[in-house]
Amino acid sequence: MNRRFRVRGIEGIETHIDILNEVQGGYDTRVTSTIATGIRESFEFITDELLESCVRTGYLVAVEEPAHMHAVLSA
Repeated sequence: MNRRFRVRGIEGIETHIDILNEVQGGYDTRVTSTIATGIRESFEFITDELLESCVRTGYLVAVEEPAHMHAVLSA
């Protein structure tokens, strides 16, 4: 699955949601917030409807992976 979203929220707090697994009715996710004092990580269930609504309203913005993340090494 490996989709990532940036949360448009409070200034000074960088929050990302990584979709780990699609399950019936929604997604298992990892929520990571980075602030000056450290990192907070939690695992949450998000319904299909909530994810769609957050993307539609702009609260969540899809994060594109850098091209080098898809490189294949060969000998």
